[in-house]
Amino acid sequence: MGASVRSPPATALPPAARALVRRPSLAACFAAIRAPELYRNFAIHIFVMFPAALAMTWIATKVDSALGLAPFLPLPARLAAGALTIITGGVWVWYVYGYLYLSGGGSPGTHVDGGPTAMVDTGPYTLVRHPSVLGKLAGVIGLGIAFGSTVFLVGFVPVLVLYSLVTNRYLQERFCDQRFGDRYQAYRQRVPMLLPRPAGIGRWLRDEAALGEEDHLLPPPAQVHPPGVWGELRWYLVGLLGLLGVFGTVALIANLLH
Repeated sequence: MGASVRSPPATALPPAARALVRRPSLAACFAAIRAPELYRNFAIHIFVMFPAALAMTWIATKVDSALGLAPFLPLPARLAAGALTIITGGVWVWYVYGYLYLSGGGSPGTHVDGGPTAMVDTGPYTLVRHPSVLGKLAGVIGLGIAFGSTVFLVGFVPVLVLYSLVTNRYLQERFCDQRFGDRYQAYRQRVPMLLPRPAGIGRWLRDEAALGEEDHLLPPPAQVHPPGVWGELRWYLVGLLGLLGVFGTVALIANLLH
């Protein structure tokens, strides 16, 4: 699914089957999971990303053991706090993905349908450019809490955040620049990548768009997909395998030295 699919230099989009909603309701965002483009994208997280994160957390516990670090909370407390954090992150990702699908006209996963055709600068996207990453970060932190792994939370999570920053900026946003041009560059200058600013929180509470454009002045959706966009998932998977290899090597060295 996705990794071996290639696109021609420019892929024409099919005629729009539904109208875009610039500010979809909360209920509509959660209901959007019924769309194949969304639940197929969630399958990647359930069957690939989450198992990879579990494997990384398990590796981190081996480093904890080698360093003599015990789990930092009793098991019931760890499981409860970890589960709450994971569920909170998952619900946020669900909402954000639904919002992007309804407002942007495409799945967050470019391997599914090539990605959104309209730039989104309202709702959670007026806060930060990649709001789903906040939910995913909560999910991996929840795993670290559930396992009680100090090494995962202090050592591995910062590496995962760095990996996300690099791939979002130089892979995902490269396609956004090609698709949306100057509007996306203006959006990037005004909206931070991951850490909300007071101005963005205020815009979100007032339901304002980041660029302040009126609905009737918005440009039409993009008519072609950028070259290479279908291979985006492949590079994410290569990066995940690389991280697993690095973390596994760290665990091996730690156990050999202790």
